[in-house]
Amino acid sequence: MSTHCALGVKHPDGKITGCYVHYDGGTMEPRIKDFISKKTTTGLLTLIAQAQGVGGIRGFHCPRYPSEDPADAETDLLDDYTVPYVIDETNFFDDHMGTFAWYLVDYNTGEIERTDKW
Repeated sequence: MSTHCALGVKHPDGKITGCYVHYDGGTMEPRIKDFISKKTTTGLLTLIAQAQGVGGIRGFHCPRYPSEDPADAETDLLDDYTVPYVIDETNFFDDHMGTFAWYLVDYNTGEIERTDKW
């Protein structure tokens, strides 16, 4: 079973650039922190913008089997989904295909705000 979530970056002007994430929505925070430490919030913003064009992210910054080493972490986009799916400030906290949690990263500070469905 997949645990869907929304992942977004909040800009200084209040706008949000976000996308849908299909798997592991309940355990995103440590992976977001690791991603930002290696690639910055600008890198996250770039990834999210790319993901919007293909419907979202299948798995975000996950270590690859068999090593399970965090250094081997990769992100898989929903490349088999050809319809763009844009999440922004107008719909960030909506239910996106059964959203479990919403992760909003402050662009300037990298701080993560998590909101759970329950």
